[in-house]
Amino acid sequence: METQEVRVAAVVDVLRPTIARLTDEVLASVVEAVPPFEEWWGGRRNVRDGVEQGLRGFLELLESGSRDQLPGHDVFFDFGRSELRAGRSLGSVLAAYRVGAQAAWRGMAETGHGAGVEPRTLYALADSIFAYIDQLCAATVEGYAYEQSMAAVERVDARRRLVELAVRRPSVSDAELLDAAADAGWRLPAQLAVVAFRDERVARVASKLPSDALVARVDGIGWALVGDPDGPGRRTVVLQALADVRAGVGPAVVPAFAAESARLAARALTLAAGAPGPGPVVAAEHRVDLLLLGDHALAAGLVADVVGPLAVLPAAAQERLLETLAAWLEHQGEVRPTAVQLHVHAQTVRYRLAQLRELLGERMGTAEGRLELELALRARRLGNRPEGDSLA
Repeated sequence: METQEVRVAAVVDVLRPTIARLTDEVLASVVEAVPPFEEWWGGRRNVRDGVEQGLRGFLELLESGSRDQLPGHDVFFDFGRSELRAGRSLGSVLAAYRVGAQAAWRGMAETGHGAGVEPRTLYALADSIFAYIDQLCAATVEGYAYEQSMAAVERVDARRRLVELAVRRPSVSDAELLDAAADAGWRLPAQLAVVAFRDERVARVASKLPSDALVARVDGIGWALVGDPDGPGRRTVVLQALADVRAGVGPAVVPAFAAESARLAARALTLAAGAPGPGPVVAAEHRVDLLLLGDHALAAGLVADVVGPLAVLPAAAQERLLETLAAWLEHQGEVRPTAVQLHVHAQTVRYRLAQLRELLGERMGTAEGRLELELALRARRLGNRPEGDSLA
């Protein structure tokens, strides 16, 4: 007994001579029903060849009786990729496929009816056409999605290259930055600030910073380029986004000087790493500490020279005297507020100050000496951070 598949396959000989006419009918129907298609097509031969190849592929499937392999799969896969590259909507493309399938079915039914093909076979032919179109749609969607994923990877790479160029190159030109920004699809702002943070927090930080911030990993550090950092409300948004992250925030600069903002942001991150809790350290608010971090050897030498004489005392006694010295400097040599801060009697403060003068000499009596003492205490504190580099 003859099966339905055999009867449908037998129609191939009737339909094959009409391929050229069917191609014209499909194109005319699609142009009329999907207006953007006329602009895409523009009479290009490769589009006509694609429609004709699709019709021939359908006849090949009918003839073989197989639905496992779509003839010309790569053609429709590549078509999906090209549609994304051209910036066109996939919805209109799929609509064109549906209209084309209906036009093909009308033409094939007319031809089959004229050749005496029985209605049941024509109905089965319709099922086959629309099943085939589903396969074409799937191949095109697959190509479109693949191109999207490739574009996303390329965009991520381009953005990382832009961040790397900005934070690494102190002498980068405006032209280089503009070209890199164009590749990354990022509008280069008039001013930007660089944020440095631990690189394992990249996704987390990126999700909280303003949507136009550029975030990437470079050399084991997370970096963010934040445009217009002094714009209305921007500073608050950025600091709130970094509230639970140890981060350093560099100053606002023109893009060509982004490496300088990055340098200071990295030093501020070093300060943040030794802070008691998470949160951003703004470089502009810690300039003295950043200066001391700029030359560890010089800072360590200052510590050794200025407070080194206290090394003759036991460790606990050293700490008591240094604490007293810091409070005394903070209160500009006033004994009583120093005593209140330390929760000790004023006479105790005077006794300790006498010890300090004996050990430190004339430094406590001159403005320059007191400045050296304060800087040395700051440098010592920086060097004693749990996560910092030792200066002492």
